[in-house]
Amino acid sequence: MGKADKKLAMMLAKCGMISDAQRDQGLSESETSNSSFTQWLIDKQVCSEDAMITTVASEMNYYPINLAHLTCDSAAMETVTEEQAHNYMVLPLARMDKLLTLAICNPFDVLLLDDLKIITGCDIIPVLASETGLKKAIEKAYKKAGDVQKELTEVTGMLDAPQDEAESAAAEVRKNEDAENENSAPIVKLSNRIIEDAYVQGASDIHIEPAETSVMVRYRIDGILREQLTLPAHTLRALISRLKIMSDLNISERRLPQDGRIVYKKYNSKFDLDLRVSTAPMNHGEKVVMRILDKTKSCLPLDQLGFSPYNIGVYRDLIQVPYGMILHCGPTGSGKSMTLYAALNEINSPEVNISTAEDPIEYTLPRLNQMQMKKDIGLTFASALRCYLRQDPDIILVGEIRDRETANISIEAALTGHLLFSTLHTNDAATTISRLTDMEIDPFMISSCLVCICAQRLLRRLCKDCKQSETPNDDEFNLVNRALDGIEFNKIMKPKGCPKCKSGGYKGRVGVHELLKNTDELRSMICRGATSDNLKTAARRGGMRTLFEDCMEKVKSGLTSLTEAVGTARPDEMTHQQCLDMDAAILMASAGAGGKKNAEGGGH
Repeated sequence: MGKADKKLAMMLAKCGMISDAQRDQGLSESETSNSSFTQWLIDKQVCSEDAMITTVASEMNYYPINLAHLTCDSAAMETVTEEQAHNYMVLPLARMDKLLTLAICNPFDVLLLDDLKIITGCDIIPVLASETGLKKAIEKAYKKAGDVQKELTEVTGMLDAPQDEAESAAAEVRKNEDAENENSAPIVKLSNRIIEDAYVQGASDIHIEPAETSVMVRYRIDGILREQLTLPAHTLRALISRLKIMSDLNISERRLPQDGRIVYKKYNSKFDLDLRVSTAPMNHGEKVVMRILDKTKSCLPLDQLGFSPYNIGVYRDLIQVPYGMILHCGPTGSGKSMTLYAALNEINSPEVNISTAEDPIEYTLPRLNQMQMKKDIGLTFASALRCYLRQDPDIILVGEIRDRETANISIEAALTGHLLFSTLHTNDAATTISRLTDMEIDPFMISSCLVCICAQRLLRRLCKDCKQSETPNDDEFNLVNRALDGIEFNKIMKPKGCPKCKSGGYKGRVGVHELLKNTDELRSMICRGATSDNLKTAARRGGMRTLFEDCMEKVKSGLTSLTEAVGTARPDEMTHQQCLDMDAAILMASAGAGGKKNAEGGGH
């Protein structure tokens, strides 16, 4: 009988989980039978293993965890061998830089964490799991890792052919395209595994990047790229060929970029994905980036997208107008499409005809007439818009305004009694107007049809289970205080790391918005050709909160960290109050000029 059994028995008795008599009987019988005290408790049905873990975790300030449905990070798995995992009874769950989350079942072994810190070279975050669950999880995790390694070995052996025989490898892939066949080509199974693993981990993009001696596979999760897999360099040709076949692209063309689409389905499975595929020639071979579009996901309502109470009130009023143009701007992956779908879903009804031109169609909503763009046959946003104007539409969504032709037709539609939604790639709301004028759109046309512009970004959301508060230093306090015009606060939240967020400290994302509502003042300024800075100042005087101000509001409310907010939006040069003071100064100057003019007129 070990010291751990005695400590566990004393702790459970102290907490009232077992009686003193059960403690003594259990220790005696487990010593006689040469089994553990935990096993005796389970066999005698004195208490469940889960109840023991919860009690011990609470007493010793550990995080309790159920390993049944957790997926181990591949980077973490590399730090502990299967033999070490069995010997020490630990399982690596997640790794972030030099921080490693480990599941353990014996918190009473004081030397365990010291040994593992030396073995892994990482600082350890221990979490507590049941012994039974941990044994099963170790077997499952290392078996899966072994399966992946087996597939890599098979792929490596299959692709030892010279580099100029890629077409032969691709022909072999074609013969074994059936994804459900367990005996299919290893490269088929590997490509499917990459797609499925990325989906399970919640990735938005898959990057397959060639280097001189290897191929790197990375996933973008919550906006951050994470390294997942390293393949031998000579597997690149067959893997790219397989993905090109799935995308219906030309496998023999390696000198030019190509765009395609994969419809990934598995029989009797939850996987029903669309992947937007882009290939590009690099110095060590072709790179592939795949954007994952999950067709099974539902469209979120507007009030779950991170809008502030003021912004969502204004935005809901504006999307109810009968005609005009509503634009969303921001970089790729900033949540524009999700917001547009949420807006359309809110105003969707049997009484209106909503038609969309998209590339690609990301969500399918009832009563929407959705058209997929096909540039190779001439079906572009501009041609789709011309078609829709003859289809009696009430509301039109154009996926993106990319050129002058599309912009002109969009404005024509907005000026002739239709409500039009679209997107542009600009940094903020005010510069969107400059972008339209750069497309040679007349300013008076922009001012006449524009309803509002919504600039947006996505911030990583702090993990609810492990975020912790701290008192900001003077610089941090001044930064937030200046953006919030002196609103009182005394704490900010920062990331820590736990198994649920894979030691990253963040889980999920939340939107930040800058909503520019067109007003009489802005219409006049747009017609006069005002600069973006002047338009932004005027919009702020009218109530617009900038991206940075909305970021700081999310920091104050504890949704994200100050580091994440500062890395997402640039601080404003003027505070909101300074913009209002400027407005007052302009009015006073104007009034003074008017009084002087009247006085001069009276003198005559």
